[in-house]
Amino acid sequence: MPNRLRQMSLLLRRWQSAKDCRRVLNDFGEWKDLQHRLPAPSPSEERLLIIRLDDIGDYLLFRNQLRMYKRSPRWRKHVVTLLGNVSWEPIFSEFDASAVDHTVWVDKREYLVNSSYRLNLWDTLRRRGFGIAIAPSRTRPLLLDDLCMLAAAPLRNMGSANTHIHSRWNRISDALYQQVFTPSDATVHEFGFNAQFTAWASGLRYEGRRPRLDSRFDQPDPNPYIVCFVGASVRSRRWPVKRWIEFIDLYRRHYSSRVILAGHTAAEVEMARTIRERTGTESIAGTASLLEFLRWVAGAEAVLTNDTMAAHLSATVNRPTVIIANGVHYTRFTEYSNAGIENVMTVYPDVFNRIRKGRARVSYNYPDAVSADIASIKASAVFETLQTVLNISSSAIPHG
Repeated sequence: MPNRLRQMSLLLRRWQSAKDCRRVLNDFGEWKDLQHRLPAPSPSEERLLIIRLDDIGDYLLFRNQLRMYKRSPRWRKHVVTLLGNVSWEPIFSEFDASAVDHTVWVDKREYLVNSSYRLNLWDTLRRRGFGIAIAPSRTRPLLLDDLCMLAAAPLRNMGSANTHIHSRWNRISDALYQQVFTPSDATVHEFGFNAQFTAWASGLRYEGRRPRLDSRFDQPDPNPYIVCFVGASVRSRRWPVKRWIEFIDLYRRHYSSRVILAGHTAAEVEMARTIRERTGTESIAGTASLLEFLRWVAGAEAVLTNDTMAAHLSATVNRPTVIIANGVHYTRFTEYSNAGIENVMTVYPDVFNRIRKGRARVSYNYPDAVSADIASIKASAVFETLQTVLNISSSAIPHG
């Protein structure tokens, strides 16, 4: 993309972001006023609420720390309730249910559009009588985590210093908390940050060197395969269909293992359909549940994915992983080597690599990425990175 067009795209995105910030701040004031309708608080000192409403990948990098709260002498006598995002409820129910005493699940989409749903949730939190609320998320939405904390009306609260791109948002958010945690290194990987926050909030931390899911999985297929997760939440994070086709063609010249396409949303299912028609690969996009997808990932010889939950799921089950990323939040989510995890590597666009080289360290909320950036990553670069990952991994794909 010519530099002028790229700059125009970034300016348009920043204008839209500023507009969204004003809307959120306006909604925050209006929704906060609505909480006056809730019953008067009746908090109990020994009721603890942990608020974790971010998405699947964020939970995967946090879940090993969750058990530390009930194990901690600080909270051992407390009844612990988790306020969680329903999107990762299957993983929690299968592997983590014993980590807390109670759960309250939130459908974020319904919460943001349905006022009755919001009021009912807030009423539930108010009536539970929490004495303390802890908000560990590093980027905390005002309309979600913070308003739910205010609805719970605890005697005490603790939270992470907010890291949203809008500083005004962060000032308002942080002022709601009596104790605020700020890491000494803003570029620490999310897995390490969660350990630091948990040690600060509970006195304990999970000491493992990588996210782990200690379970044996039945392989969905005994034949060798790799998984290609083609989706991502926004277009600027999606490697385009053309590049996936190029990669698969290149991969098949050197390896005989099957290629399994994966995705979740309607757009990702359509991407997988187009790739499958052009390459003859197999697809589980739109048909595999989250737990079924987990089993496919756990049995894969390697996983290639955009910067999305599949990357963190693959790292959690210790699979050789290649992340195709645009650089946004890179120190926070895609620089696994900085967390001491060697079999997860990331391919970035040249434009981002030049920016990173020109600075000692780019902040983890690096915002300057457009769709053309990730599209510029060549299939050959991804293939070479896959070969490197396989060379350092204990599980190598056999040559065909």
